[in-house]
Amino acid sequence: MPGSSLTLLNDSTIQLELSPGHAPVETPLLLQLTAADVLSVSGELTGVSMYMGKVPLRFSQHQGMWQAEFLLGACSDPDMLWQLQLEVQFADGQTRRLTEQFHTSWP
Repeated sequence: MPGSSLTLLNDSTIQLELSPGHAPVETPLLLQLTAADVLSVSGELTGVSMYMGKVPLRFSQHQGMWQAEFLLGACSDPDMLWQLQLEVQFADGQTRRLTEQFHTSWP
């Protein structure tokens, strides 16, 4: 469904979703991370199927969840694979590193 989100991670500590779930290129995309006692979230996206540089992600906190809005450029691959790398800092001093992959689509 074009309007739905894609769950990239859902475990006992962190929920991570991408909206819209079909991740159309050259369209605003939103990552939402929900977890308790998070101090900060940072990360970047890199192309796996093709080098597209690094896309830095700037997270801000909104109503108990962390969000980053970003755009991904179009390339010659209509089913481009991207890798997301996040670092989540918790209030208790713990750091969790996440690596997830997803595909973009042409609108």
